[in-house]
Amino acid sequence: MDKAALAVQYVFLFTLAAGLMVLLAAVQATRDERRYESAMLRTLGASRRVVFQGVAAEFTALGLLSGLLAACGATVVGYYLAREVFNLRYAPDPWVWVVGVIGGAFLVGIAGVLAARSAVTQPPVETLRQA
Repeated sequence: MDKAALAVQYVFLFTLAAGLMVLLAAVQATRDERRYESAMLRTLGASRRVVFQGVAAEFTALGLLSGLLAACGATVVGYYLAREVFNLRYAPDPWVWVVGVIGGAFLVGIAGVLAARSAVTQPPVETLRQA
């Protein structure tokens, strides 16, 4: 059982790393649109702080939903493995939901803001001249 638990933890870490790489790739793919949107918002009077708050809210909501989905999936898979594979009584762990939702929101929020930072901090004049 210890080896199986260790294997599941390594798969979890690999999946988490792969998900963060996909997030960073998606942010890089939409960097031009984010730069243009940021320039337009700042030209219309939004401060850099407000734009950052919008980006942070976007990625935090995305992380919240992904953490919720991950916690749901972990609970369903845990139930199935306990009942059908190992013939054990299933005891749901509420920490899966707490850590999944809050951890997902925090991790994706921070990673998304850091990845989109360069698009938000570029001066709007440069961006609008290129467009």
